[in-house]
Parts: sequence; structure tokens; C-alpha cells
Amino acid sequence: MVSRLDRAYKIKSEDFLAIEIWEKTRDPFKVLIATILTQNTTDKGAKKAYEELDKEVGITAEGLSRADPEVIKRCIRKVGLHNNKTKVIKEVSTKILNEYGGDINKVLDLGLPKAREKLVELPGVGKKTADVLLITCRDYPVFPIDTHIFRISKRLGIDGNYDKVSSFWREVSDNLRLRAHLLLITHGRATCKAIKPKCDTCVLNDCCEYYARLRGSQGPETS
Repeated sequence: MVSRLDRAYKIKSEDFLAIEIWEKTRDPFKVLIATILTQNTTDKGAKKAYEELDKEVGITAEGLSRADPEVIKRCIRKVGLHNNKTKVIKEVSTKILNEYGGDINKVLDLGLPKAREKLVELPGVGKKTADVLLITCRDYPVFPIDTHIFRISKRLGIDGNYDKVSSFWREVSDNLRLRAHLLLITHGRATCKAIKPKCDTCVLNDCCEYYARLRGSQGPETS
């Protein structure tokens, strides 16, 4: 399946804020803040908020922990759940500053599973956000599952909770795992959409349970 998606789509780092920030800065704290901003909003919208926040405050644990919440809120006002994200950004920055001296590399360098356990203890960091950091910044063998990948997986017949779906996709070869993650998101954005998916042109439709049911409900074709 991954090879089909790879032939169908071209991956651009600028379409994925966490990837773009990592490639530009190699700073996992900045990747964390970028990932928090992308929760429940588009990467495009989150990018504008990130750039505004970086310009006004600076994306460091020390800077954000000491920043006026109203300034943070103003910078990220156009992203979803901006009030909650302001609170999370303040809290996670303060905790990383106080417990790790502002250096989240100290967490990532613990290796699996310890690094993941410590990450999900941080305010606003769930399994997906933790896995984004782990695979992006350290290439650990994890597989982040977002809403697009959940939807695609369910339609393909890969159902279950986060851990079950992630476990299935983790079987992808190590050197392809991050690319597969990005390809699936791209596929969800472009083809396997929540509303009006483009099933007839989908490169995975021959192995898709959703498409098979859809075809069956339409009845046999007539000439």
C-alpha cells in the first residue's frame, strides 16, 4: 500500500509544520510547540500562528514560560482552541524549563519506552503528539495516528483504538515509516476525505472494505 501511495503523491515538507520546523531548526522543543498548534487545525493555519509567536515571543521554553498569556493568545488567535492552547503552551514550557532546564532532548534521549512515557506526562501531550516528536526528531519506531490515518485505516478494515492502529502501521519498514505517515496524511487530505471521498480514483480502492461496500450498495453495473 505504501508503495502505491508513494507513486501517487509527492511529499513536500512545507505541507507538514512539524517536519518543516525540524528540518529548519533541529530543535525538538520548537517541533513540540508546532505540533501542539496543529492540533484541531490545519498545518497552514498553525504555521501562521507559529511564525507570529516566534516573532513576538520566541519559541523557547524560557521565553514562553515567562510570556504574558494574552500575548500568546493574540499570536495564535486564528488557530482552533486558542484559549486552551495558550494555557497548554505556558504549562508545558514551564514544566520543561523547571524539570529539564528547557532542554527536551533530555527526554528524547531516554529511548523507548521511557521517552514516550515522559512525553505523555507533559501538559497537552497525548500519544499522537508524543509519537510525532519521537519519529520526527529521533526516528524511533513509532507511528503517529491522526484523524486522517484513523479514517483511512477504518475504511481499509484496520479498526480499533490508537494503539491497535499504530501497531499495524508500525510494521512498515524502518526506513519508510515516517514517509508512510506523511503519505497517509496526504492521501487523507487529497483523496480519502471525510466527506465525498474520491473512491473511484483511489489507488487503494481494490483493497478497501469501505469501497467494496459502496460498490455493493450500488448494485451490479448495467450495460
